[in-house]
Amino acid sequence: MKYFLTSLFLAVFMSAVSFANKDTVYVLDTYASSGAEGTLNDSVTAVINRGTLSNTVFKLSTYGLYILSGSIVTPTGSTLEIVADPPGNTQATAPPMIAWTPSSAPSKVYNFDVAGGIIMKNVWLLYGSTDGTQSPTELRVGDSVSTGGRAEFDNVIFDYSDCPTNASGAVEIYSTHFVGKFTNCYFRNCIDTHLRYYGRALSFRYSSTGLHADSVYFENCSFANMGYVYMQEGNEYGDNVYFNHCTFLNIIQFTLESVWWYKMNVANSIFCNTYMFGSIPAQDTAGVFGGTIAIDSVANFGFSVPFAEQDRRILFANNSYVIQPWLVDWMKNNPNSKLLHQNRLDDEIPLPQPMLSSGTLRFFDTTNADGSKMFPYMNKANLFDGSDPRFVTPPTATDSLEQYMMHKWSDNGNGNWAWNTADEGKQLWPLKEDLSYANDTLKTAALSGFPLGDLYHWWPAQYTLWAAQKNTEHTYINNWLMNGVTGVKQVSNSNIDYTLSQNYPNPFNPTTSIDFSIPKSGYVSLKVYNTLGQEVATLFQGFQKAGSFKAEFNASKLASGVYLYRLESGNISIAKKLILMK
Repeated sequence: MKYFLTSLFLAVFMSAVSFANKDTVYVLDTYASSGAEGTLNDSVTAVINRGTLSNTVFKLSTYGLYILSGSIVTPTGSTLEIVADPPGNTQATAPPMIAWTPSSAPSKVYNFDVAGGIIMKNVWLLYGSTDGTQSPTELRVGDSVSTGGRAEFDNVIFDYSDCPTNASGAVEIYSTHFVGKFTNCYFRNCIDTHLRYYGRALSFRYSSTGLHADSVYFENCSFANMGYVYMQEGNEYGDNVYFNHCTFLNIIQFTLESVWWYKMNVANSIFCNTYMFGSIPAQDTAGVFGGTIAIDSVANFGFSVPFAEQDRRILFANNSYVIQPWLVDWMKNNPNSKLLHQNRLDDEIPLPQPMLSSGTLRFFDTTNADGSKMFPYMNKANLFDGSDPRFVTPPTATDSLEQYMMHKWSDNGNGNWAWNTADEGKQLWPLKEDLSYANDTLKTAALSGFPLGDLYHWWPAQYTLWAAQKNTEHTYINNWLMNGVTGVKQVSNSNIDYTLSQNYPNPFNPTTSIDFSIPKSGYVSLKVYNTLGQEVATLFQGFQKAGSFKAEFNASKLASGVYLYRLESGNISIAKKLILMK
């Protein structure tokens, strides 16, 4: 995972530098070209014919409208780069929109069919036509054979995607080594009017084989009104899956599916009304899935993987989850549920999913006879179960959503439950929704005291502060993920001073506990060093409220010897020695 993160950031840096060395093609939009459609199609085709696609950047106009006259198809081994200036807060500074022609003449299976790589920044992708009609389209990345399949999206809106013809997602993984990075993106109203399990952000296609994702990375992204978010099919999965500071709202079924995680981080995120379909006891005889993530044993995957149980790294930390009261009430009291109750069929009435299922919790909580964790590299910490963020202006069409859910629980009828569909295709800016929130606890619940969820779209001032320290946060998360640090547990919050207790037991093998306390909230670090002064483990690093805490240290990967552990907060620094004896 460390290699993945480092290489990914390097790739971002290189792409930013290379921009200045590329040719720039300024593409006229439909307004500037007397209503012409296909100006982006024509520009890309001309550059492909010259053989210079990978050396070209296509620059779109602010508040421009680009109407596709057909699919944009790029060859293997090339990279398509489309950018625009950052949007502002007025209609005149809206991001450019790429949308389909209202004509039914062209095939709309793909808006973009990218065999190699794609870079897109500050663009609004409407998965429908300018008249607001949805189209079963997708953005496909990869050619299913070569090592192509690189995607980098920054501040892209993926809007109104439904179930594509190939039954995948807004973005389809069609590569044997897909690498996808999504930063500051917003997937909104990706719904299917019939299939509750479609309308996805990123997905393999149904029934494909032999495809694979090397890495899937989402940071400061929002997902509102979806069927799923990330979907793995058959025996196709991602090696490194990373979600940080994301907001999930109104997800019909799986937010992150399936259970085949190898290395996975989900941190600093909000899950609100996720897995809205709920659990129906009469159907879920094998147990519930859970409203956020789920984990199962490698032995139960049903296919072979190049890793064993002890190789897996999973971190689920600083996240909140809630099924809002209106939805809990509708599950129980919708007309279909009332009829089931009258007929004494209560086990067919949907129930809210728990944040994490009992099957998943056993990977986080099971201990050996000596009290050590059975799965030391699968960790959860700092979870806020049942905490409603109380969004300022959530994009929830409650009435149509209630009717859609009742159909899915009863007769499987259809319905468009997207929010504010009258505005689709009109390019109105700024967007009317606001997923900032009033819950004071969640406003400081992320690492280093930042708000949970997507900071870029909903907390711009905090995002600027977060961005200044994001590399430190990435390092901390990576250390926690890879080294099995379990974080800290608060044990008291009264009558305290700065203290660092001697670890117990000491000597130890391989786990020990360290108690410490801080009298006021602030930035805190608790790290372990070898006798050469080299850092070997980070037990905690970030914002911490005042209180007394217990940290667990697993040194199974270290050699026997004497180590130093140090607590730092403000101007205070306290250190003690510990002895690892194997």
